[in-house]
Amino acid sequence: MIRISARLVSRSPRRGPRAALAVSVTALLTATACQVGPGRVCTLIGADSGVSVTWDPAAYPEGARFRLCADEECGERGSSRKFPFGSLQVRLPEEDGPREVAVRLSVTDPAGGGRVVHDGSTRVTLRKATPNGEGCGPTVWQAAVRADPREGLVPTV
Repeated sequence: MIRISARLVSRSPRRGPRAALAVSVTALLTATACQVGPGRVCTLIGADSGVSVTWDPAAYPEGARFRLCADEECGERGSSRKFPFGSLQVRLPEEDGPREVAVRLSVTDPAGGGRVVHDGSTRVTLRKATPNGEGCGPTVWQAAVRADPREGLVPTV
C-alpha cells in the first residue's frame, strides 16, 4: 500500500522549485500506483519465432559470408573480425508448438573466389520462449546453434 500525504507548501520564491518537485513526484507515484493495481504486469519485450546461429569471427576468413536456412526460410550476412562474435537469425512463421526443424549453414570466403569453407546441417527442436513471463505475450518458438569449423553445427540451450 502506498500512503501519500499532502502538506501546505509555502509560495515563497525560495521554495518554488522544491514545491514543484514535490508535486511532480506525488503525481508520478499516484499514477504509477493506479497502473500497477492487483492485476498482472507484463514487460514489453518483443521476440520472433526462429532459429539463430552464433560464431567466432576469428575462426573463419575475414569477410566470410554466412547463409543460414531453417526449413525453407533463409538469411545471409557477412562477418568481420572487428567484432567479438557473429550472429544471424532466420525468422519462422509464427509457431504454435515444439517441432523439429532442419538447419543448414554454409560459409563462403569471398576473397577465395566464393570457395565454401564450411557446409553443415543438423536438426533442432523449437522450444517455447516467453520473454515477458508466462501469461504475457508474445509466446514464440526458438532454437539456436553455434557454428564451429571443427565440430560443425552444435545445438545450444
